Amino acid sequence: MDRHQYLVNEYQVILALSENMLALAQEEKWDELVTLEVNYLKAVEATTMLPLSEEVAIAVQNLIRLHLQRILDNEAQIKILLQARMNALAELIGQSVKQQEVNATYGRFTNRAIAMRDQQ
Repeated sequence: MDRHQYLVNEYQVILALSENMLALAQEEKWDELVTLEVNYLKAVEATTMLPLSEEVAIAVQNLIRLHLQRILDNEAQIKILLQARMNALAELIGQSVKQQEVNATYGRFTNRAIAMRDQQ
């Protein structure tokens, strides 16, 4: 297993980053999540460059498989939280647009009332 410990270490790094990202998403720390995601993506990309031999021990494969499953589970949970955030933002944007329409309409009525008063 020592021979392929670097593989396990890299997946542990990715797992730790994904757990941190999930915690940030749960705490609604979106800016920090985006910043950490850059490091996460770099770590994932780095694993694609790792040299692999066909003789990876079954124990190493199983450990990596467990890490990958947890990483995928974390990503699924993060995705759910991000979708909820996007829905909340869409609702806020919709409310803002409605408020602007109300303000614009009210402003037109106010301007008409002022103009009518000035004519009297």
